[in-house]
Amino acid sequence: MEPRRPQDPGQLGRFTVLCRIGSGGFGDVFLAREQDRRHERGHDRGHERRRRLAAIKLIKQDVADSERLRPRFRSEIEAVSRVGGQGIPELLDADPAAARPWLATRYIPGPCLQQLVDQAGPLHPEAVWALAAGLAGTLADLHKVGLYHRDLKPSNVLITRVRPWVIDFSLVRLVGDPSLTATTDAMGSFQYAAPEQAAGLGRAQGQADVFALGATLLFAATGHPPYSGRNQLDIRLRALTESPDMSGLPRGELRGLVGDCLEFEAGDRPEAAEVLQRAEHVAGAMRSRRLPLPAPALRVLDEHRAGLRAVAGVDDDFTEYDEVSVLRPATMCVASPKRREPLVRTRWQWQCYDWLRAAPAVLGALVLAVTADGVLYAVDRADGTTRWRLELGAPARGGLAVAGDAVAVATADAAVHVVRLSPDGPWPFRFRLPAPAHAVAYDPGPQPGEPRLLIAAGRLGVTALEAGGRVVRWTAARTGAAGRPVLDGGALYLRTADGALTALALADGARLWRVPVAGAAYAGPAVAHGRVFSVSADGSATAVDAASGEVLWRRRLGGTVHLAPVPSDGLLLVGSAEGRVWALDAAGGREIWRRGPRGHTGLTALAGPCARSDAAPGTSDRESALLADRDGICALSSADGSEVWRWRVRNVANLWPGPGELVVGGLDGTLRCVHADASAARLRHREDAWIPEVPDTP
Repeated sequence: MEPRRPQDPGQLGRFTVLCRIGSGGFGDVFLAREQDRRHERGHDRGHERRRRLAAIKLIKQDVADSERLRPRFRSEIEAVSRVGGQGIPELLDADPAAARPWLATRYIPGPCLQQLVDQAGPLHPEAVWALAAGLAGTLADLHKVGLYHRDLKPSNVLITRVRPWVIDFSLVRLVGDPSLTATTDAMGSFQYAAPEQAAGLGRAQGQADVFALGATLLFAATGHPPYSGRNQLDIRLRALTESPDMSGLPRGELRGLVGDCLEFEAGDRPEAAEVLQRAEHVAGAMRSRRLPLPAPALRVLDEHRAGLRAVAGVDDDFTEYDEVSVLRPATMCVASPKRREPLVRTRWQWQCYDWLRAAPAVLGALVLAVTADGVLYAVDRADGTTRWRLELGAPARGGLAVAGDAVAVATADAAVHVVRLSPDGPWPFRFRLPAPAHAVAYDPGPQPGEPRLLIAAGRLGVTALEAGGRVVRWTAARTGAAGRPVLDGGALYLRTADGALTALALADGARLWRVPVAGAAYAGPAVAHGRVFSVSADGSATAVDAASGEVLWRRRLGGTVHLAPVPSDGLLLVGSAEGRVWALDAAGGREIWRRGPRGHTGLTALAGPCARSDAAPGTSDRESALLADRDGICALSSADGSEVWRWRVRNVANLWPGPGELVVGGLDGTLRCVHADASAARLRHREDAWIPEVPDTP
């Protein structure tokens, strides 16, 4: 850490810059403290909240002035915003339109792997296996949503006592965006770059990240990279002509894994999900919940934290997201039915001190939530108390799917868990698959007691399992599914990785129709009124007749679409990562209205409106959609897209609107249940936001 220089800013957005912590080819990195706006304005005097520390990347002026390089920074913001979660620091704020753009992420108080090994020496095999599991899981999550890091190396891996964190997405590549393909001026270090990157052929995708992962693990185990030389040209030549230097790595399973990752041909390397499976098999899925670091490495971590305290002060919040579940046991769940958010009536709030990466699911009297670490919670829908918790044994993948009296969720150990609910508690059982599933969908079945579980599992396509008999009903090999498949009317609809919208028969998996769709997809389709709607990452929307597969309309909207479309009252709502929302006529694709971004906040969730508990049958509420961004949650008017009401709440990851209520899931492990009748309340203006005026009731 270095003191600020005279030319360095003292303030960026709501962050106060404390010191320098690094620099690179694209910009400088600063340690900053988030301001507490309520405290500054005099609200809640005498109670100062802990303020988060942030790592802020400030882009250099020459990069900001480049029409060719500035879009890369926007792609970095989008990537961090989209996949922030397990192993990737949370995006706190960004200003891509500033003269010198910047982005702020949650500060991870740990040294980089390069510094750790340089000061403490190579790690023992147990720690390297745990490191492999953590990094492979993060890469698998990236690749699942169509992102490639392209610059993984020890200096871009931060180490804490629990897990590794991946940073620096300046060279990220988004699938389907030809303007951001790899070029010779956009590569990682040749010491850790795959041969296809060193050749400058622009073919660096998921297998290049796997090569960099193997090179990083080799460095962690031996203290040296696979290639060394006098200069970058010498290293590049060695990377293209010589075998990697594996000296110092004993023969065994670890050497075999690293060697497979470092294969010269991209097609000979395993995928990140396969590396994760192999690493978790040896590392025990990191069940210790801490990296097994040797004593010298722990001393380096302690020295780093001591230096941080000297700069930021001992009273600041140094709590790491990855260590929260260790420092506070997962059983310490707080239910606060009497607590109320300022100016908004909240029925209850619940906290589990872990990341909720999937949307909550409501099943009867329970709200179900699964953490990134693989713990399934059941929360009482009436008062927010914890009814039960269930350890799944591995990190969760995809989201929750409910049907009948059961909920299903996939985990990283190639299992799918089906948990049936009964008065006596949960009754879980587990399916084993050849490879991890990335999405699940649950079909209640044509007859009571005959449910089917359908899994989209990457390369293996779709597998239909009889949940009761625990046997495979059918499989449909495809190139992979993007997002969650949708079930409707005896058919399964999914977007495949080869760029198509496909319908399969639920009875036997036979293909009913297939429609080519331009562009990659980050989310699954939606079905309403006999139509299947699909959106692509390039901002295009398509409507198809559900029965025949006939294309009804196509429309190009622009932006980067990362959320599933939402049918609502004759409209199709589409949201972009840049914060725009379009309302299209679901029948013909005509644009009804468009809402521009609010400041520089991108969308984190998009959902249909809450059903008014007091609305008369057949009437329509004023809202057509609920959306969440980094400023909070708002409801949009069905007439013109204007805001009906807004609630300022942080870290919103997903929404579940129901009759008279709204369940809000947060990345910080918080569930809130809010009275949705506030949407009809009269608006009034307050100093900090437009919010609904909600009268208090007993």
